[in-house]
Amino acid sequence: MQPDRPDAGVDPQEGRPLPQFATVQDAVINSVDWVIEPCWKGTRVLAHFSNGDVTLTDECGDAADLDDASQVIAPAIDADQAVIDGAWTAMPFTGEGSAARRWAETIIEEGLPDGEEAPDPMELETRRAFVAWDLLELDGEPLHEIPYQERRRLLGSVVQESVRVRVTPSVRPPIHHWVAAWRSNGFGYYVAKHINSRYNPGETNPDWLQISSEPERGPSVAGRLFGQRPKKVPRIDD
Repeated sequence: MQPDRPDAGVDPQEGRPLPQFATVQDAVINSVDWVIEPCWKGTRVLAHFSNGDVTLTDECGDAADLDDASQVIAPAIDADQAVIDGAWTAMPFTGEGSAARRWAETIIEEGLPDGEEAPDPMELETRRAFVAWDLLELDGEPLHEIPYQERRRLLGSVVQESVRVRVTPSVRPPIHHWVAAWRSNGFGYYVAKHINSRYNPGETNPDWLQISSEPERGPSVAGRLFGQRPKKVPRIDD
């Protein structure tokens, strides 16, 4: 669910850019003109780096006070000034074999009280990391009109990765094994981005698609008996 946000691409009070949002859609991506990235759970933030310091704003352009996030991110940025889109998230520490995942599995095995939902490893993990996926400004120059493929290349040169600062993985079709691996690590969605997509602050962009990582399923047995047909999913081949 996306929050209410201003129509303009910047916060009218602060003059700071708002993030771009993906279009939620069912689709099958076959074209190599799209790149595929996992959709990270956590707090969406824009990291504003200048003069060695980082300030964070959330999806609505409001200041985001997130523990030690600013101190973690600032040393990892190799630029005079930058605005980076990403998430402050526990997901890098909750994959298969992690302590948080094993803890959640143990709680389930020992039996949950009636009506209590299975614990999410994200809620059991206290560590957080910043995962970056786009670069909006660099050294005072806006990059909104530069194709995503080039923004992504520049992002890799600006962000110095470490345990707590990452650049999101990005792959091209075929993606089945990647999506299956991400799903096993708790990613319910992935994001498909056209390599030539621009960045439209504060808008929902049709060139970014948020797609469920769950396998496609046909109708149930009852549905087949009553003539229900499988849902047609758009295929993107070019």
